[in-house]
Amino acid sequence: MGMPNLNDLMKQVQQASSKMQDVQKQLERIVAYGESGGGMVKASVSGKQKLLSLTIDPDIMDDLEMVQDLVLAAVNNALDESARIAQDEIGKVTGGMINPAEMLKNLNLGQ
Repeated sequence: MGMPNLNDLMKQVQQASSKMQDVQKQLERIVAYGESGGGMVKASVSGKQKLLSLTIDPDIMDDLEMVQDLVLAAVNNALDESARIAQDEIGKVTGGMINPAEMLKNLNLGQ
């Protein structure tokens, strides 16, 4: 069994780096949505796990505790959806060469 060809190894590293850049660009374009309370609270987050918008039905504002719970649920739903979409996109771009969950952790995204 011979030693791996250094040129081949370097090409693989360059390909992985290029794919990582593609994934970063894809994540910038992703927007995921979550809601709770039958749509009383809606949230949207980016593929990079940043909250973009939060909408709260004004009719529920008299119950602070419920609003807080619904906001948490809506934002967490959107973040979960964002992570799921990001994993799908990573899988498409890398063709299975890289574990999507591990890549998200390395990017400080997802769980």
